[in-house]
Amino acid sequence: MAKKKSGLIATIPPTEKNVSQNYLDTNLKTYTRKSHLREGEGRPGVLTMVVEDEQFEFVELSPVRWTRNPLVFQGEYINVHQGKDGNHYATLRKLVLIDGFNAVRIGNAITTELKTAQKVLGLCKK
Repeated sequence: MAKKKSGLIATIPPTEKNVSQNYLDTNLKTYTRKSHLREGEGRPGVLTMVVEDEQFEFVELSPVRWTRNPLVFQGEYINVHQGKDGNHYATLRKLVLIDGFNAVRIGNAITTELKTAQKVLGLCKK
């Protein structure tokens, strides 16, 4: 089974502001519940990248599935959830404290990831 990278849950249409990398000539496998996607149709689901072949997979969510605070960004250090009121909030993922742990480096990485989440989710103020 191929390893998967953390992915963004597809809730935002792509624009020039929130797309950081283009994958041209790539394969996208879709796993939908009933029928194929039609042109211009949007469905709730999860988009993941299979690392080995830089191939993407989209899995449609069940329409009856309700998530209390859906995950809209998953990074290495933080997750961003969307609350019922529409506000976004970040949670810190578990950190492994080993010899040579550098709090400044981790803090900088978390700050960079928060900025990335802001850009991807279109939360940056102009």
